[in-house]
Amino acid sequence: MSVALWRNLGGFPRHAPYRSTGVEPMLGRVFDLAEAGPDDAARVPASGEVRWRLTLSTACPCP
Repeated sequence: MSVALWRNLGGFPRHAPYRSTGVEPMLGRVFDLAEAGPDDAARVPASGEVRWRLTLSTACPCP
């Protein structure tokens, strides 16, 4: 599984653009399935459910 990081720099939606940043799971290595090679796309199990967890941590620089 891969992670996608994207930025909206004010172009969406056209009627009220805003800025945002997002982190989301990717079920493969590429954004577009049409560009995927033989092992680039994940297979979702018959249950139709895939779990994803992202854990972030930071360290405080201490003097």
